[in-house]
Amino acid sequence: MVYNKLVIFFNLFFLVSCSSISINKQIKQEILITDEEIKNQNEFLISSLAIASRKLHDIAWPIMAFNIDSCPNSRINAFGIMVSHIKNLPLSLHSSFHAANPTNLEGNNSFKFPMIISVADKSPANRAKIIEGDQIISINDHIVNYKNYKTLLDEAAIRGVLEIKVKRENKEFLFNLKSEVICGYPVQTMISPIPNAYADGSKIYITIATFDFVKDNQEIAFLIGHELAHNIYHYKGDPLYESNGNPIPIEEKPSLQKITDLLIFQTEAKETEADLYGVEFATKAGIPQNKVANYFRRLSIYMPQLMKDSFFRMHPGNARRVIDIEAKLKALQND
Repeated sequence: MVYNKLVIFFNLFFLVSCSSISINKQIKQEILITDEEIKNQNEFLISSLAIASRKLHDIAWPIMAFNIDSCPNSRINAFGIMVSHIKNLPLSLHSSFHAANPTNLEGNNSFKFPMIISVADKSPANRAKIIEGDQIISINDHIVNYKNYKTLLDEAAIRGVLEIKVKRENKEFLFNLKSEVICGYPVQTMISPIPNAYADGSKIYITIATFDFVKDNQEIAFLIGHELAHNIYHYKGDPLYESNGNPIPIEEKPSLQKITDLLIFQTEAKETEADLYGVEFATKAGIPQNKVANYFRRLSIYMPQLMKDSFFRMHPGNARRVIDIEAKLKALQND
């Protein structure tokens, strides 16, 4: 009897043990699959932000360059690069930093030096044949690292000359650049599920959701021009050198303190003025604005309540905004 009970016990123990091993293997496999998908999504996040930053950079550069007569107190010297370092990211995203490189060299996580994430079209860096993904080794004979690269870039901007050594595919290249004068308001994206644009007196932010909403680069140019008008005429922030533009802004938001202070004094008149300047700034940069009105027409599909003016909103109604924008376009055509 005792023997039979022992046999039954050991059989049950063996079955339970096998079952536990099987369950543990399944759980581990599920964790591995989940971790792999998280890795893929992290890389997609970094890549998407970098791509959005490049688009904004290309559109913003001529707007900032061709409107310096409107920003006499906020002009800077710039070379047309946006740079980031792996340590700018949360630790959990360090292994995904390579996705910011357009060539996406997977597995190359030894990013000792800052990476050039974006090179603006027709900028000094672009003409010098610097490319996105280059890693900066030195600036004006100073070896760069996480702590000093922004300061070195700012010092180069103040001097107006940049001698930059980069690493590209295990080769080193040396470039000499002369700066161009632009309006000192870096344009960057920010993480948000809502299409919108913001200015805080020093920077311009276009939400990542905006890129799915807009149908044409004209619309992005208008948004940049609109926020540029706020920074120049309505806000009292300080201009920034281009090193302050964050091409992979995981956690950065506009300066909430400045926005809170400024919204109190914002009016429909100022928003209308920013609309008209936005069209003018983009047009002056050679970016047509004949499709911009469609942005507000499309916005009214998603939020019909925005068609009409409202006492409770600081922005004019979308109908009036379209009428004013189209009138401004006609006036510009007649000039």
